[in-house]
Order: sequence, then structure tokens, then C-alpha cells
Amino acid sequence: MKTLRDEKCRAALIGRLNILSLQSKPVWGRMSVEQMLSHLVQAAELPFVASVPDRSSLFSRLAKPLVLYLLPMPKEVKTSAEMDQQQDGRKPEGLEADRARIIGEIERLGTLPVEHECLYRPFFGKMSAKEWAVIGHKHIDHHLRQFGV
Repeated sequence: MKTLRDEKCRAALIGRLNILSLQSKPVWGRMSVEQMLSHLVQAAELPFVASVPDRSSLFSRLAKPLVLYLLPMPKEVKTSAEMDQQQDGRKPEGLEADRARIIGEIERLGTLPVEHECLYRPFFGKMSAKEWAVIGHKHIDHHLRQFGV
């Protein structure tokens, strides 16, 4: 299973992030490459900064293992306004600045001690450092595929 806790997985994602340029266009969706990087930064900060309310439910908490370990991340899923860079989400700070930020967050999430007390994920509720590393990899990979890298 791919996870940010695996150094080779982190290196592969970082290599793909470094391919992105201002000319990168999405294969699906409506985000620009700068908005996508800003979205990834905001999502990667969630284990440490409660910027979006916990909207988890019994159903979403029960579905968490399926989403983490079995199901592929679907395309064109609507995100909350707080996580949507075209609405109320974190505003892009520029391609290079946000690329550096997400690379730093990949390293931060990937090297957290297992016992680190992470905050909740808005849809899934409380998550461990290991779970954050799995969903982090899956989310970043999903958006890199969105931009063809």
C-alpha cells in the first residue's frame, strides 16, 4: 500500500510535483495548477490546523477503511467551499511557493511519529498519523493524475 510514510513513495510524488509548470492543464476538473497545489497544501495542513469543521457521520466513519484501503478516489467529487480554491479555500501563493509548501508537508506527514495526535479529517473524523499518511498519498496522487503527471 502506498503511503507518505514510505520514503520511496514520498520521493515519487515529489518528482511528479516537480514536473508541474504554469502551462500544466487539468485532464478533468476546473482547478488551475496553482489552485490545485494550494488545495493540496490546505489538505495536508488539516492534521495540524482545524481550518474546516468536522462533518463526519457514522456512515462516513464506517466508510473510512473502504476509502483508505480499497476504493479508488473518484473524479469530479464536489469539495466543501472551505476546501475549494475557487470559493473559500486557501488562496494560491504562486506555483513555486506552494510547490515548496506541499513538498514540506509531504515530508512532515510522512515522518510523523506513529503516536502523534492528529486532528480530524472533515469527512472521516479522527484519524491516526498512519491513516493521514495513506489518505495524503492517495489525495496527492489523485490530483497529480488530474494534471497528467
